[in-house]
Amino acid sequence: MRCREVRSYLNAYVDGEVPERLHRAVESHLAACESCRGRLEEVRGMDELLQGSLPVPPVPEGLAARIMAEARRRQPTGIPERPASLPAWNPFQWIAELSAPMRLAACATVLLALVTGLSLDGGHMTKRNVGLRQGKDLYGLEWFAPAPPSSIGSVYIAMADQLYEKGTKQ
Repeated sequence: MRCREVRSYLNAYVDGEVPERLHRAVESHLAACESCRGRLEEVRGMDELLQGSLPVPPVPEGLAARIMAEARRRQPTGIPERPASLPAWNPFQWIAELSAPMRLAACATVLLALVTGLSLDGGHMTKRNVGLRQGKDLYGLEWFAPAPPSSIGSVYIAMADQLYEKGTKQ
């Protein structure tokens, strides 16, 4: 083990919280590394300092009751604990709060994205080639064309081709 790793385990090592395998690895490193042994003594010294030097004062009787009474006294009045009725959630409320130019810009952005998406479909749905399509393409299965063999898409295309060739259109 390296010094950096051993030093990260020293507190747990002193407290006896490391697994046996790690305990042996830390001990073997400490036997060979004087710097880490010095750090271990610092950790042990700090542990001894903190264990016995700070007395814990007793909790006065009735402290919890006095705290709760003061909290009740300071509770604001006139504010109901729960709202009487929650307003209906409206997912499109944000657009109603926009100004007219911002609404127009949002609608234009959505429309532009729609037109761009349709124009980037690779020319699959243009008027001049829809009539020339084969049966599987008429069902919109051209999106599965690059499907790898034995995939769900290729199985679906094979089944659709069989149904189309038999004349059974579903």
